[in-house]
Amino acid sequence: MTYDYGSIMHYGGTSASFNKKPTMVPFDVDYQQTLGSPFISFIELSMLNEHYKCKENCNPATSAKCEMGGFPHPRDCGKCICPGGYAGDRCTERPAGCGSTIQASPDWERLQDTLGFGYDEREDFLTCNYWIESPAGTEIEVRLLDFTSGLSIDGCKYAGVEIKTNKDQTLTGYRFCSPDAAGITLRSYTNRVPIMTYNRYLKTTTLLEYRHVPASAPRTTSPPSATTRASITTTTTKRPSSTAAFKCEDNHTCPSLVASGFCKGPLSEATKMKVCPKSCGLC
Repeated sequence: MTYDYGSIMHYGGTSASFNKKPTMVPFDVDYQQTLGSPFISFIELSMLNEHYKCKENCNPATSAKCEMGGFPHPRDCGKCICPGGYAGDRCTERPAGCGSTIQASPDWERLQDTLGFGYDEREDFLTCNYWIESPAGTEIEVRLLDFTSGLSIDGCKYAGVEIKTNKDQTLTGYRFCSPDAAGITLRSYTNRVPIMTYNRYLKTTTLLEYRHVPASAPRTTSPPSATTRASITTTTTKRPSSTAAFKCEDNHTCPSLVASGFCKGPLSEATKMKVCPKSCGLC
């Protein structure tokens, strides 16, 4: 099954660090705070049901036809077990409860969500589920503007926001729980983006903005892939010319990476160019 940064078995990004600097950096650096998740991921749940042959309880011919990568519930084959952000018998509905379905426009609009209360840590999470949708032929951009300070930790174990712009919706989305992540912009591959907020300690506010863009509009950066990874390890990337579609901007994780020697480390110039081009003096 697909590697999932949101696995509950995954070490946190600063695991075993003696100075609180990252000891591991995901290839898709926007997943940095997702590492060390407090939740079992959908892929892990699917893998366990596969390993123990629970899925064999359901006859594909007569079981629910699950969408979004879901699978029939082994104890009720007429219903589906769904990836995060989806619900209903066939994974075609927004989870019930807090949240709403919002229609995006071509202009940036804001979504603010507040969850939590008091100083007692709760065992269970308060959650809200939003769907941002747009017309056919468009995709959605989501930009994080702010998140309550003081709860930043590997895996966002106390509170956070998860934004599922992934092409594969069975994967854990991008999670954030720090105001340092403000400015990160994610783009979907379809005209729907599930957004989940959660909290079990204090009160947290997520502020983001969203809009839709034509699906044909060029992406400013290409998503990481096996092909991209291979090219990074075997080729030398030249500095972009002034006509290239490139922004000399650092990723939000750069301050801690640079402090831990990222720019002088053994990673390829292409990787440094992708993550911290400005701080590493590559543009």
